[in-house]
Amino acid sequence: KWDHESTISLLPKSSLVGLDKTTDVNLTSTIGEVMIPNSSCAEALTQTEMLQMILLPHAMTAVKDRNSEKIRFVSSLSIHYLIELERLFQIPCVALEMLVITLLLKVGEEDELASFLSARETQRTITKRRKQLDLPTRNRLYSENPGAAAFAGTLFLIATNSETEPSSSIKKQLISLATMILMEGGSTSVAVKYLLTADQVNDAITLCSKRSKANKETAEVGSQAKDFFRVAAKTATDQNESDRCKSFYHLHCFLKQYDPACFARDKRKMKVSRMDDKNKSAFRKDISTVVVEQSALAHEIRFPDELFSSPHHCRRLRSMFGYADSVK
Repeated sequence: KWDHESTISLLPKSSLVGLDKTTDVNLTSTIGEVMIPNSSCAEALTQTEMLQMILLPHAMTAVKDRNSEKIRFVSSLSIHYLIELERLFQIPCVALEMLVITLLLKVGEEDELASFLSARETQRTITKRRKQLDLPTRNRLYSENPGAAAFAGTLFLIATNSETEPSSSIKKQLISLATMILMEGGSTSVAVKYLLTADQVNDAITLCSKRSKANKETAEVGSQAKDFFRVAAKTATDQNESDRCKSFYHLHCFLKQYDPACFARDKRKMKVSRMDDKNKSAFRKDISTVVVEQSALAHEIRFPDELFSSPHHCRRLRSMFGYADSVK
């Protein structure tokens, strides 16, 4: 237990993110003070020591120096070490798994990484089923491992980081594994937040569809109606107009169940530009304040009119989400 808990702090380093922006890699300052194991681990080389003193220093210098041959060597060594741990019925820590995933990405071994991620999900499914049937198993669910939530968060980071640039299929697998881990640990709301951060609005909607309405916890972690709308508008830029309309209709149906309060009409003051007003006198200000009645959602985020070339579609969708026709 000590060994697994002590490696949680190594997760950010195991992701190998940000090394390209570092002018110099000082192994002492980068890895930090070597953690001394307690007496129960004194006669064995712990995973913490293996990571801190061997794998991480060599991996970080290899990445910094862009030494592909050394990266492949450290990747192979990390994988063999993980396999050997499992052969001895030891549970690999989350920092080691993260290092293996990141190194496989760095060397471009996407087929091997896809197999590795698939195997982790399959192993988790089998372990969960055996536990449900009260059958003996030496494996543990991710939720039973220290640092599982931090591991899931780092997987999302790797999936969406511009440095790693995983393919769409690998990105999907990373996000799927991370979501599964968070749901397994009862952190569904956190999973929804991460999915929205990764622009996976449809997956976030699917995850939330089991809830009848938004609750206080969900609102606190940034998964409000406006967050879904913002991500839907962002992802719609890569769609044709027909698909955009379908996406917003789907979002509207979801929000009516998830957070019906966002459609409640509300009067609020808004600042409106008068720069294009031909009847504006020389004594009127360029900005006016007017009272507008529209939905609470409409007051929180602007509607992306520019995405819809059809005036009919635009007016229809604005009306559905409670946006005012015009502000004068």
